[in-house]
Amino acid sequence: MLKSSQAALKRADRPLRQVVRQWCVAVAATSLFYSALAPALGLGDITLHSALDQPFNADIELVETVGLSADDIVASLASPEAFSRAGIERLFFFNDLRFTPIIHGNHGVVHVESRKPVTEPYLNFLVRLVRPNGDVLHAYTVLLDPPDSAIGAAASRSRRADPSSQR
Repeated sequence: MLKSSQAALKRADRPLRQVVRQWCVAVAATSLFYSALAPALGLGDITLHSALDQPFNADIELVETVGLSADDIVASLASPEAFSRAGIERLFFFNDLRFTPIIHGNHGVVHVESRKPVTEPYLNFLVRLVRPNGDVLHAYTVLLDPPDSAIGAAASRSRRADPSSQR
């Protein structure tokens, strides 16, 4: 009699274990799927608004800014160690760069500017974005044309026309 009771309990317990196991697998799979689709603040393309021998002026597109304010976003030049790990030379000029997040509705940019003019024809730098789910680093390379060239003049004109550079 004891053996038959134990066998009956094992059979009754088995479906419950399967249900619990299936439920755990479903919850785990759903959380992984959700985290892959959840919006993640990130850095996009850079738009240059200055030319060679002018103070640096550019906007870096922010990706997935829905529900965020400028105060929620922290962008800066990456640390010297991060530059070293990425194999990018950290020029002294980069210390002059200022990063200002700007949010207009669902669109955001990080405005990057310097007080000193850029004397190098191209810059390669690393930006750090602080996010709740971990920091992100993004390398940017920009080519600065002379202000008297067609491209340099266009960049300077876009600087004057861009509302984010008017503060």
